[in-house]
Amino acid sequence: MALSMSTTLRDARSTAIVTAAGASAKIKYYNGTRPATGVAVTSQTLLATLVGGSVLGTVTSQVLTFGAVTQNNASHVSGTPTWVRITTSADVFVADLSIPGDMTFTGTIATGVDVTLGATTITEGNA
Repeated sequence: MALSMSTTLRDARSTAIVTAAGASAKIKYYNGTRPATGVAVTSQTLLATLVGGSVLGTVTSQVLTFGAVTQNNASHVSGTPTWVRITTSADVFVADLSIPGDMTFTGTIATGVDVTLGATTITEGNA
């Protein structure tokens, strides 16, 4: 049986991600096998790092909607992302997300092309 939670609890879990990430949170796209939760990245390739604004996103009806972020194309490498790590501005671990599964990403990251995060959401279970 799947985990079921109240609406209040689902909103609180999503809001906790936004709060823990804080201002200027980083959204790091990697390819390779996702490490265990919070474990240091070793053999995976960092493809792009996006830096958020004053908040990572907003929570409404158990859905965390990321704020629009664009990453300058000068600091990433080409590849297909397989997972994302969210950290604070000081690189403290907040969450890991699988692609696909926890979030979607269509296409690849290409050197010389900006990466834009827009209309990306995480929906809490049984919402």
